[in-house]
Amino acid sequence: MKSDPDLQQRDALLQTVLRDYFASDNAAILHTIRSEAEYVDLVSGTILLRQGDISNDVYFVLSGRLHAFSETESGARKILGEIGRGETIGELALFTGEPRSATVVAVRDTLLVKVTRAMIERTILQHPEIEMSMMRVVIRRFRQRERERQAPLVPVNICILPITPGPDAAGFARRLRNAQAAEAGPVAVVTVDDVASHFGAQNHPPGQPNDALAGYIDDIEARSRAVYLAADGGDTAWTRFCLRHADEVLLLADAGHDPGVSAVEQACLSPAAPISIARQTLILLHRTDARIPTGTTHWLNARPDARHFHIRPELPSDMSRLARIVSGRAIGLVLSGGGARGFAHVGVIKALEEAGIPVDMLGGSSIGAVMGMVLTLGRSADEVAAAVRKAFLEHPRGNVTGDYNFIPLVSLIKGARTRSAMMQAVRDATGRDAIDSEDCWTTFFTIASDFSTGSEAVLQRGDLTRNVGASYAIPGALPPVFVDGHMMYDGSTFNNFPVDVMARFGAGRIIGVDLSVDREQLFDIDHVPGTLTLLRDKLRPRAKRRYRLPSVPETMLRSSFITSISKQKEMGKFTDLLFRPRITDGRLLDWSRFEEVVAAGYSQAKEMLASLSDEQRKMFG
Repeated sequence: MKSDPDLQQRDALLQTVLRDYFASDNAAILHTIRSEAEYVDLVSGTILLRQGDISNDVYFVLSGRLHAFSETESGARKILGEIGRGETIGELALFTGEPRSATVVAVRDTLLVKVTRAMIERTILQHPEIEMSMMRVVIRRFRQRERERQAPLVPVNICILPITPGPDAAGFARRLRNAQAAEAGPVAVVTVDDVASHFGAQNHPPGQPNDALAGYIDDIEARSRAVYLAADGGDTAWTRFCLRHADEVLLLADAGHDPGVSAVEQACLSPAAPISIARQTLILLHRTDARIPTGTTHWLNARPDARHFHIRPELPSDMSRLARIVSGRAIGLVLSGGGARGFAHVGVIKALEEAGIPVDMLGGSSIGAVMGMVLTLGRSADEVAAAVRKAFLEHPRGNVTGDYNFIPLVSLIKGARTRSAMMQAVRDATGRDAIDSEDCWTTFFTIASDFSTGSEAVLQRGDLTRNVGASYAIPGALPPVFVDGHMMYDGSTFNNFPVDVMARFGAGRIIGVDLSVDREQLFDIDHVPGTLTLLRDKLRPRAKRRYRLPSVPETMLRSSFITSISKQKEMGKFTDLLFRPRITDGRLLDWSRFEEVVAAGYSQAKEMLASLSDEQRKMFG
């Protein structure tokens, strides 16, 4: 039973919403609706309507937030949009009588008012002037929602929940607010003390469900780009309130603590007791002097549905990175495959660093995976260049791809030199012989082609050098890499420029480096000569050779990504900033052109960055 103050609060909210919807201050109209309207309370996670239902009722949202999503026959869901305070649900069905086109679920505690079709029809008969106003409202909101559906949903209410001893939720929220405010506008922090101070602990115990508290949070949300709800460290009423009102939950954990599921997670976030349906994000906190994270896999195994990020709270750059991620403004860098042309990535990375453009997420295919691996280990642009030069030009046994098999039963190249070069790069950067992909400071994925299933594989867990090796394993030229029993080859076969994967990872702004060749490569010969003729030609100085044919490994490399060329060009359209370095034709496995190709990538990137508009510069920080 609601108290009188709560009922007064509800009536005031209802009057405001009805006045807006019917575009009228007619007291008789408002009285008619209010007298028959039914209040509906929904706890976060409750389904209001199901796709396909037959219902002509209209719902007015007084407080809270809901998501509308469609479902396919296979059960896949697609988020269509958000519905917040002052908006309506089901207004189209009111006029068409058609089944519900979407499922609607509350994503936080929500207060609605249900109005039946019969009630609205009676009101229109008595006051016909409101029908046109209603139609204008419906059309305006329909157009608005269509625009919203084209953009990803960005969390607004973010619950910060400590799951280990040590982290201070309120302090972390304030740090994150300070970092995010510069990026995304006004950001608020709400603690249990703020609530108690505002209402008085005796009248409104913090966390106790009531309209006033929900309205208080809604008002703060309306004035803010984001609201951080600093939860208690245990299963309290305030913690549960925060979880019910969250779009995203940041699980704050000391990385050095036991990775097991905490008591508050078991009580509030387990499948048996889902207090919240919000996305869960694990934030592993490290000391400033930490060289590289370790043991991340144990945290993720205990939380299979959570994404994760490594943060050193004392580093402003780390907090800024997290602020961009949670606000939907993360910058993702996608590096395409292209053999030795991939050295251009090094030049682009240097130009981005000089321009002060951060990289929050990294993804690559083939040689792009190799270059991304070095960068994601926390190296500067100069360190990346030095590491790549060491791996490809200074290998102790010569040409990094020159260890040919005497009898090529599986592959032409043994691949031992490339493996040792990658392992040495990891060792130089981390002091360890091997690390997992999930232990990288920056979110990192590679693309491989799964021979076992005939499909694309996105590798983001497990041994880093193994995943990178799978991404550049040219079919026939290099031996395959095995991941959980699956045979993997070069990722360029299916996706040589994984911009689409980066978008699924949540990057709000995507920078791409595309190494595809725009012009066709012609050969001034009409047939392949005999073996002896080719051998004699090979003995000549390179400038005087008659037959400039690609080697067998190069041919295999070109063949591996020729099927994904059309997709690669299409992916470029979905980048916010696209670099296509101008590189003169050369052999795809000619590692000797390092300096030339790096310079080409650098000069093209510098030129393009200098031409950015002020708006584009602001977009990339």
